[in-house]
Amino acid sequence: MYRKHYIKDFKRFITLYLFFILGIMALNAQVNPNTYYQCGWQFDFPIKSDFSNKMNDLGLYVDAGYYFTHNISLGGFINVNTQYDNVTRNVTNDNTSTSENIEETLSYISVPFGASLRYRFVHDTWWQPYISAKVGVNYAEAKSTMPLDTYSDKSWGFYVSPELGINIFPFKKYLLGINLAAYYAYATNRHDVSSRQVNGLNSMGIRLGLAF
Repeated sequence: MYRKHYIKDFKRFITLYLFFILGIMALNAQVNPNTYYQCGWQFDFPIKSDFSNKMNDLGLYVDAGYYFTHNISLGGFINVNTQYDNVTRNVTNDNTSTSENIEETLSYISVPFGASLRYRFVHDTWWQPYISAKVGVNYAEAKSTMPLDTYSDKSWGFYVSPELGINIFPFKKYLLGINLAAYYAYATNRHDVSSRQVNGLNSMGIRLGLAF
């Protein structure tokens, strides 16, 4: 019950913070038309994970950059992913050689951030498809919670992510648009938590948000 309230409050705080960031981005985008800003929700799906294959519970992304030509930009990014999964685990008692099923809660939080290089195919229309490459570092924390024990492990890893997306501007003057993107991500983070080993993170996902 406490976990559900915590997640609910955390999502409310992040949503309010996201709207605050949106306001700042909108103002900055009008001052300098060569800049771009994107933020929104991220839906991440792990690929053959040794920890949990469940889709993330909460995912957010923020991108910003500057077009030094009409089509090429340099920028930065930061993402936040949280993942929770309840599983049943069979535990053997070494003293009596008996086993029992217990509930285990797995949680994983990752925060990749770094630099991005983008190429957009067209710049003067209401739709602007692009490809980008993101490179940086990933901070992650894996945790396993059982009735009597809690195990956790933190790590830093190298992060890389290619992305294919499009910005759609339905209004005149391109003041506000919709960002849609699909991506693949890999991080070199390693964890050893309660006999669960993680040797690298692979995932695919989609992003849905606003563009300025």
